[in-house]
Amino acid sequence: MLLAHLKKPNFLLIVADQLSQRALGAYGNPQGSTPRLNQLAARGVRFTNSYTPCPLCQPARAAFWTGRFPHTTGVLSNGWKHPAPPVSADLPTLGELMSRAGYDAVHFGKEHDAGSLRGFRLEKGGELPVAQVGPWPVGHGTQRDRDTTERVMAYLRGGPLTPFLAVADLNNPHDICPYVGAFAGPHEDPPIPGALPPLPENFRVADFTRLPRPIQYICCSHNRQAQAAGWNEANYRHYLAAYHHYVGRVDAEIGKILDALSSTPAGRDTIVIFFADHGDGMGGRGLVTKQVSFYDETTRVPLIMAGPGIAGPVGRPVDGLVSLLDLLPTICEMAGVAPPEGLWGRSLVPWLKRPPDGDPHEAVVAEWHTEWGVTVEPGRMLRTQRFKYTCYREEQGEELYDLREDPGETRTLVAEPSARETLERHRRLLRDHLDRTADPFASLTPSVDARWRSHPPGYIHHRGPSAPMEARARETKG
Repeated sequence: MLLAHLKKPNFLLIVADQLSQRALGAYGNPQGSTPRLNQLAARGVRFTNSYTPCPLCQPARAAFWTGRFPHTTGVLSNGWKHPAPPVSADLPTLGELMSRAGYDAVHFGKEHDAGSLRGFRLEKGGELPVAQVGPWPVGHGTQRDRDTTERVMAYLRGGPLTPFLAVADLNNPHDICPYVGAFAGPHEDPPIPGALPPLPENFRVADFTRLPRPIQYICCSHNRQAQAAGWNEANYRHYLAAYHHYVGRVDAEIGKILDALSSTPAGRDTIVIFFADHGDGMGGRGLVTKQVSFYDETTRVPLIMAGPGIAGPVGRPVDGLVSLLDLLPTICEMAGVAPPEGLWGRSLVPWLKRPPDGDPHEAVVAEWHTEWGVTVEPGRMLRTQRFKYTCYREEQGEELYDLREDPGETRTLVAEPSARETLERHRRLLRDHLDRTADPFASLTPSVDARWRSHPPGYIHHRGPSAPMEARARETKG
């Protein structure tokens, strides 16, 4: 069903890479320098409990462009030693569905999609020079974003074919990854303009031994966590300042795109959808970037929709649980396009018009398999309205958090007798989900060399390279 009074609305999808929901001013962060996203949220609907299907670029992107979980698309990694197959032609993509419905489906910017952008006209770009601000390096992502923004603006101002589905796929704040590499290990930070952000309340881990083995040893499986192993508190605060700098970079590019849209007649009939593929550790539990874990910093992402036909109070929050897998059926309904059969996600249109009775989902699920195939640590997350349950195949490690009482996810309740019934309920919910979605999680086998579990648990004990670093070095020598 189309939104009220719209025949064929246009769509502008703006995607950020590695942007945690909690980094944004629109979601309550006083450090968040995001005036343009704040303005977008103020005139639309923002989903406060929106989750990625995987906290890793390529699996997440293949998932939301098809509306399917990673275990269905087969895209479980970023490649290398665990190559990701192209998304099967049997799985319709958003680009295909909208193109067949008469939309000019065009994509600008970052791809990393394993073929899930099939059906879009891919406008390849390059890089434009960007001046450095303060001590923060200008990465390739920042330069590519400058180019992407200019090409999206030219498309919008050039009188695009209507109806259109245009995607502005931006890289930042992903440039925080090369920042970590540039400041690896113990170091003195250069001065920055302004005050340093405070450390998050959940910066310290009281007892690593209570956490699943993949979490205890992220420093061994993840390059960036290994590079941060020797950091002190000041280094982490500088990292947070850098992260907010790159968030501000992408906010500025988004502002330019939105200004270009509003300057055209088509802007009046365009629905804007903003989201991120996954988040960033943001120093919670001493974590940087993303990998293996399902904590809210990396899995809970912004999702904002604004435009004609989206009703309700200005800046209305929707607190029900949603997944990025809901994007495809939502866009299909707004465009009057029949979605594919067998989707797990559902259309969020009822929550855009007015708050209906009930939540979009009783629970949302995210998956993890491997980043590069050097270590394989299959895991699943199941989030209900109050609790989050995670399970890993390695030693059947589990976590359970009461997000109402412990939003920082600092006290796992797995061993608490008082939480036994809640734990069993979430185990059942996950088993039911695995059965309904034909998820082979229960039969997956972890693969981690014992040397990457050899130091005392916790990132401060890490020395030397990570498993992927060492594997790259061996290949280079060979």
